[in-house]
Amino acid sequence: MGEGLDQERCATAGRAVAGSAGRVALLVMGDGSACRTVKAPGYLDDRAVPFDTNVAAALAEADTGALAALDPELAQILKAAGRAPWQVLAGAAEGAGLGGALLHESAPYGVGYFVATWT
Repeated sequence: MGEGLDQERCATAGRAVAGSAGRVALLVMGDGSACRTVKAPGYLDDRAVPFDTNVAAALAEADTGALAALDPELAQILKAAGRAPWQVLAGAAEGAGLGGALLHESAPYGVGYFVATWT
């Protein structure tokens, strides 16, 4: 799993993907925190909702800087499996001038889920 990849390695991988062809499309998948309720897989952690709110805003705005800045240690504590894939995305989209749209955000079972598009 990518949870152990540091931020710079993720960004470097993303830049490599982006530079591999004239046009590149990515399908990036990863869960937000899994600690939003007492019945969540990781139990309740008060940092989960602010973490997911930050991710949702970054995805909505195609904010590569905010995704790149996600704290790997906090993401691991919150069981946010999307941290590394989102940081690869941030590296790939860096400087591309993309716009974002958050299409869906929910937290069934205490796990944050997002659907967004960047174009």
